[in-house]
Amino acid sequence: MDAIFHIGEAMPYPKVPNHIVDDPTPRDQAIYVPSISPGFATAVHEGQWSRALPKGIAASDLNFLDSANPLMRLSHAMTSAGQALNQRKPCIITERDRSGTLIIGDSGGYQIATGRSHIDGMRDRLRILRWLETTADVAMTLDVPTFPVIKNPAQYRFKSTAECLTETLDHLKFFAANRKNPHTRFLNVLQGNNQAEADTWYDHVKTFDFEGWAFGGVLRNNFNEVCRRILIMADEGQLDGKNWIHVLGTCELDTAVLLTALQRAINTHINPNLRISYDTSSPFRMLAFNSVYTLPSFTAKELTMSTKATPDDMRFIGSPVRWPWPSPIGDRMTMDDFCVPGHRHTRYYRDQLSETLLAYHNVGALCWGITTANRVFDAECISHDHTIGLPVGAAAKAIGEVIASGSMQTLANYAGTFAALRHGKVPDGGDEERIF
Repeated sequence: MDAIFHIGEAMPYPKVPNHIVDDPTPRDQAIYVPSISPGFATAVHEGQWSRALPKGIAASDLNFLDSANPLMRLSHAMTSAGQALNQRKPCIITERDRSGTLIIGDSGGYQIATGRSHIDGMRDRLRILRWLETTADVAMTLDVPTFPVIKNPAQYRFKSTAECLTETLDHLKFFAANRKNPHTRFLNVLQGNNQAEADTWYDHVKTFDFEGWAFGGVLRNNFNEVCRRILIMADEGQLDGKNWIHVLGTCELDTAVLLTALQRAINTHINPNLRISYDTSSPFRMLAFNSVYTLPSFTAKELTMSTKATPDDMRFIGSPVRWPWPSPIGDRMTMDDFCVPGHRHTRYYRDQLSETLLAYHNVGALCWGITTANRVFDAECISHDHTIGLPVGAAAKAIGEVIASGSMQTLANYAGTFAALRHGKVPDGGDEERIF
């Protein structure tokens, strides 16, 4: 296995390299990782469609984890035990070429704790651990998220962050004692609904020496809190020898740029081998809301990935009009490829292939938006002429200076800069993106 990676990476246990050869994601960028729905993964692997694919598209072209795919190749993806633990059919994740892909496995903590899964954390955690070791290269430890404590207290069986932490610590002990696969790297998941809770959580879980960290909870997109945690970790040696940080449930374009800035700062000043990744299931979840990614929007104030209602009309059936939004698959589709005669069980004019094409388009469009945002920021940082996302540009500069200084005082000096960001003052929805 080592032969397929670059040699010379200094890695802790498990001793596996951190970079895929010919990875389409640049080494110095944070990696967006789509969380793939089990239905998509199995249908694409089977490749059995009831009608013709768009002209020039082969069934194998829908597998973006295939490194030989001429249409779109992704090197990193996520799957979750919360959805796929009981899946028995082979899919593009289980049958992947491990030499050209890296799979991040979520433990399903959010789905289990909120009752959105038939899996029980205590009863099934050995199955979850073995599934993660079999399926994933990098994996979350089993955590109990804290945000439902304040959002849905009546429906959540954990009534305090302290209760969430107690059960999480028990899971950590179990994972540490029972892990077997030396090639699976585990990430210690951080939670907490405010700074004090986050500090308490970190102080307890840091006693478990896993290979990296995952940022969950409502503070994970607040870059003042993220930088504060990195400074604390660096000061305590908790980033020494670690090789991965994953940010759960985020894919905003501004966050993508800022996580790239954070990785670069960490690589320069703390740990040259650490990678940062981040995920959402949005490209697949959007199908339930009849939404489609359109074009990235870059203004002086913000960076966003625009969405609209999916084009769907009986008048598109048989139409040679091209699919309106650009993506690797969208550029090859007509509306006739997407809209088909309706079925009595749906109000939309589409079938399973339509849904698969829509999900594929959403993944491609989002990845292109993230790539474009990083490219524009790279160019403007060199020219020192920021024209888009001015608050983001200021925050990216601040991240570099804060991490370089290693100083909480420097962080305090930039409090206003971070507060001006989208998640700077109001926390978002915690780990809700960890579902399909």
